[in-house]
Amino acid sequence: MWDVAIVGSGPAGASCAAFCAAAGLRTLVIERAIFPREKVCGDCLNPTCWPVLERLGVATEVRAVPHGTLGRVDFIAVGGRSVSAPLPLGVTAEIAIRRSVLDQILQCRAGSLGAEVREGETLRLVRRDPAGWKVETENFCEPATFLVAADGRNSTVARLCELMPRVARDRVALQTHLPMPANFGERVVLQLLREGYSGQAPVGDGLLNLCLVSRPNDLPKIKKWAEKQFAIALYHNWRTIAPLARAPLPPSQPGLFLVGDAARVVEPFTGEGIYYALRAGELAAEAIVAGDPAAYRRSHRRLYSGRLWLNALARLAVEHPRLTSGLLRVLPNEQKLLRLLTRKVVSS
Repeated sequence: MWDVAIVGSGPAGASCAAFCAAAGLRTLVIERAIFPREKVCGDCLNPTCWPVLERLGVATEVRAVPHGTLGRVDFIAVGGRSVSAPLPLGVTAEIAIRRSVLDQILQCRAGSLGAEVREGETLRLVRRDPAGWKVETENFCEPATFLVAADGRNSTVARLCELMPRVARDRVALQTHLPMPANFGERVVLQLLREGYSGQAPVGDGLLNLCLVSRPNDLPKIKKWAEKQFAIALYHNWRTIAPLARAPLPPSQPGLFLVGDAARVVEPFTGEGIYYALRAGELAAEAIVAGDPAAYRRSHRRLYSGRLWLNALARLAVEHPRLTSGLLRVLPNEQKLLRLLTRKVVSS
């Protein structure tokens, strides 16, 4: 009998697994992919992540692997007008790191603390029983007292438990890594385009993370822009994910915890997704150790308290890029405003 079974070993699942295992719980992690693997993501690690990474005992390792240090963020409006805001430097700097690298570090840490990680296993069935849960893949069926859904915005656990909300037609994200353009510098670029927006950040090893976001009908146009801008071959391989938005779900049910994007999907433009995943995994582990699901519900609500307006503002801005670009031209002190918003995003 496992104390906890965790489906998904990205930042949310690996964080939860590591903290559960460190507390002495028998912890099983079920992961569909085989690591290392890339993931559609902006690859940016918000400075708010560092305290969680320190508590996980991996901060030094993360700082030692190839990454890009981001000294500023450049907001580029439709038409090319640019406004910059500084980012924290030093040991709490914002960095960009490939998800294949970060997720491998986190998963290995969970394993080193005693969690059993089973990769290449696709969840087929979850069901409640008097003692808790049964989780089933093609190769095994295991009992667990608690179940954690850490399997992303299209959560299989939520779907099998009939919790998944109806998903509306929404934006699509494309992501890839390219050779670093000359003189790009230590910065992250958030660029509004008529067809959507682009995020760009150096991730080390001479590579640039390039993300494109648009509505499905505008996807060919924004890809054409990127191909011209970055000299990308016509048949270049892109990773993709959709939808980017989804209604939030209650973060806990009896014996069930939803962490990271499985519970609430934040606007990727803010770059806060990995922080919310890491911290939600930690909070869920604390509630599981205490045997108090209600505690997770309360702490999860506090985690997002005072930040959802910023997420809504970012979503509004990127869904209406031309309107946003026009406002940036006429707003007084627009640089001061963007710097204030940036500081809000990168502070605890």
